[in-house]
Amino acid sequence: MKKIIALIICLALMAGAALAEGEQKESLGTLNVNNAFDIRCRMPEGYKLSILSSDGTSVLALVSSEEAGKPQLSLSIAFNDMFTAEDGTALRLNDVSDEGIEFIKNSFQDQMAEGVTFEDGETALGTRLLIVKGAVDENTHAVIFYSVYQSYEIELVATMGMDDDGDLTEEQTQMIIDFLTGLDFVPAA
Repeated sequence: MKKIIALIICLALMAGAALAEGEQKESLGTLNVNNAFDIRCRMPEGYKLSILSSDGTSVLALVSSEEAGKPQLSLSIAFNDMFTAEDGTALRLNDVSDEGIEFIKNSFQDQMAEGVTFEDGETALGTRLLIVKGAVDENTHAVIFYSVYQSYEIELVATMGMDDDGDLTEEQTQMIIDFLTGLDFVPAA
């Protein structure tokens, strides 16, 4: 009997913790191409979320802070059937071939003004990230965190402001990777 009561208490505590965690995440909207997902995220401390558009196939949002010295983040999530296998399996960036990665890199080089560099990274859950650094235009430098999850392209553009070299501190980079790690694709009911 004591074991059953202890088990019930444990389950109640776990359910309470799960509810508390769920309350901290904000919804970015529902995407419903090739499976429906409610996209949820946890805001970094000192940041607020502004959803610019959400139409069922894509989401565009700003994650911004009014504090000086903090990067401003623009997040886009959009379905791309290029990242769906022939059998309909949804892919991650981890599944993309070397040729596909080169294609993605070339598209960034075509879009950005100059000095584009690439680094590999990953979320705490092992999802591959392509980290792109370079000038968006002659006045703005950016660091772009790019990935693919469930056949959706995820692109988070971090800028520090006009005439800034665009470099992020290790702490800022980790904050962004933590944000992306906590981005949940919850199957919609």
